Amino acid sequence: MSRDLSALITIGKRAFEEKDFFRAEKLLREAIAGGADYADIHYVLGLIYHQWGKLTQAVEHFEKSLGLNPEYIEVLLSLSITLNDMGRYDEAKIVYQRASDSLARAGEPAKGSLFRGKIANLHAELGELYLALRQYDDAIREYRKALAVAPEYPDLRIRMAIALREAGRMPEGLEEVRRVLASHPGNIQAMIQQGIFLYLSGEKPDARNAWEEALYRDPTNKLVQLYLNTLDREIVAP
Repeated sequence: MSRDLSALITIGKRAFEEKDFFRAEKLLREAIAGGADYADIHYVLGLIYHQWGKLTQAVEHFEKSLGLNPEYIEVLLSLSITLNDMGRYDEAKIVYQRASDSLARAGEPAKGSLFRGKIANLHAELGELYLALRQYDDAIREYRKALAVAPEYPDLRIRMAIALREAGRMPEGLEEVRRVLASHPGNIQAMIQQGIFLYLSGEKPDARNAWEEALYRDPTNKLVQLYLNTLDREIVAP
């Protein structure tokens, strides 16, 4: 591979990670045109097209990726999700079974926590992409799908709470945070988010309590210190 082609791929993937999807698409398509017909590049393009709502193009790239690497688990799961979103349920089940069989061949239990985790993470990744584009309803939908597969993952519920907050659905978001704290009382991120919800709702004393509890459990947390300093400045301001 030439140095220029390698740079295109590296920069394109970095742009995708930074959620600069238009630049990522342009660079990765240039890389393919230059001869880099690789499974992982088609996978990333498929993810981009999925979150843009271009599901037919997403399927095309996922299938190209699988043509190059038929055992690519993440692509099989992404393709299954996309086909399901298109209403092509029978095809989605077939692809899902392919992913299950592939995991079994690799010595991983097809219905185990690892398999569920992979599916949940794919939904969560789509949720992050939608959230970055401020498509809040789509983001919330993907986080709910992730939680339906792996309800025991508190970080997924926290991300959904953030999406609900960004969508202006404050009571629902706060309830999700409280659900995390009910099952994971020491979760620092949930405490921080609870403080943010309470602060934005005008309940500043309760917000302080949440942040002070978080700081007690994590005394070096700079973000919590910043929030508490903000409250202190509001108190002393004329």
